[in-house]
Amino acid sequence: MNKYADDIAGSYDRIAAWFDDKRTRTLIEKPYLDYLTQALKPGAAILDLGCGTGEPILRYLLERQFDVTGVDASAAMIAIARQRFPDTRLLVGDMRALQPGQTFDAVIAWHSLFHLPYDDQRAMFAVFAQLLNPGGLLMFTSGSAYGEVWSDNGGEALYHASLDADEYRALLEGQGFRVIRHAADDAACGGATVWIAQYRTGDHHETPTRL
Repeated sequence: MNKYADDIAGSYDRIAAWFDDKRTRTLIEKPYLDYLTQALKPGAAILDLGCGTGEPILRYLLERQFDVTGVDASAAMIAIARQRFPDTRLLVGDMRALQPGQTFDAVIAWHSLFHLPYDDQRAMFAVFAQLLNPGGLLMFTSGSAYGEVWSDNGGEALYHASLDADEYRALLEGQGFRVIRHAADDAACGGATVWIAQYRTGDHHETPTRL
């Protein structure tokens, strides 16, 4: 494993203030967040994995009265989030070894899963299954093709990796998920490739069951 993948939390610790300043508050993710949250009951429990400093996604969820738990591997990012959201459960932790003590109606890993190396990403789908209630929803972003890239962010080289779409789909299905939405390289969402899947449900319609 390369040093950048090993130290992703340390990299975000060093650029936390820079990242918070540069992170757009324009909610380009809103169509996907709305698709997800409209399937949830009021007050549903949501786990935001890689919540960063809490803006804009965690704030958006809190404003809609969901029971949100935020997790990030960067202590510096969580420290900023705790200043903003002192009444929200915010944890410093590695998603690969997370033990939140509860299960959730939805798990979001927006621009966070792709910081893990290939094998760690593969292993995460069993973790996602353990974190979700039956019928729960998973939303995550990936690359659109297999490969590794590094990007300069505030002077730190951040590691990103992606499997290919067929493997993501197979990993989801292997853990009892049904893909209900997949958009590759969405230009309206900053080029994000977005997956939404539902865990262990007998519903075979295109829209998820309201939880």
